[in-house]
Amino acid sequence: MRSSGRGVFFLLAFALLSLVWDAGARRALGGARRTGGTLAYDGPGAAGAFALVPALTYVASWSGWFATSRGWGRNWDQATSSGNPLFFAFDSVRSWLDYHVQVLGFHSGLETPHPYMSEPWSWPLLLRPVAFFYEGEKSGCGAADCAQAVIGVGTPALWYGSAVALVALVAWYAATRDWRAGAVLLTYAAGWLPWFYYAVADNRTMYLFYMAPVLPFMVLAVVLVAGLVIGRRDAPPARRAVGAAVVGAFALIVLVNFWWLQPVLSAETISYAQYWARMLLSSWVSTSTSSPT
Repeated sequence: MRSSGRGVFFLLAFALLSLVWDAGARRALGGARRTGGTLAYDGPGAAGAFALVPALTYVASWSGWFATSRGWGRNWDQATSSGNPLFFAFDSVRSWLDYHVQVLGFHSGLETPHPYMSEPWSWPLLLRPVAFFYEGEKSGCGAADCAQAVIGVGTPALWYGSAVALVALVAWYAATRDWRAGAVLLTYAAGWLPWFYYAVADNRTMYLFYMAPVLPFMVLAVVLVAGLVIGRRDAPPARRAVGAAVVGAFALIVLVNFWWLQPVLSAETISYAQYWARMLLSSWVSTSTSSPT
């Protein structure tokens, strides 16, 4: 449910993109009443595609909960209503709505401090990932002290590369108004910037993994900038060769970086020294206890 709430921001961004692109198509064709035409002819379709269909899909994903009486909170209405048969006929719906109210209230008011909490403006810098699992003093690594860990962290080479790519896209869009750069920037912003409000207004407890839905758009930013680095199809061969070498070297660095981090992404048993060697920043490890978690 928390993920579905975050998805609303993306739906709004996609709906906006759809309407803007339709308006652009009408402008290119020289159509009259471009704004009015977009809202009158394209608005209903956008509402169906980005509101009605997602809503029905979301409700359908709860079919198992509706079909059984054993789901959490499934019988809330029966336990709280006065036995009115009209309410009883819709008890599952009322229980479902109450469940959502409870979830919204919990996450909107979540302020409990946590060792691995972080603020949204720090997420692009990869400063505070979440340690999902850690065990020390295990044998089987060929050293006196061993460790197992699962760190919820992105591949730093790709993460920081995407941050540079996003800055480049801002400059590219400002100079050319290229729709591809604008689309990636808007969807990235839809998944990241709304959290600023919750951080400032609600002082909400948040974590780096809230950026997970934004990752596809981070990768798209890298892909678009990689295309700029390689150059246009009609660019001189030497120019494209150099650009392809640069992009290939970056891809290799990302792969090697992921390979290096893989033991602390999958709880492999490694030595304590190897564990610490993979902690890029000291802030990756909590200092609130004597152990890395």
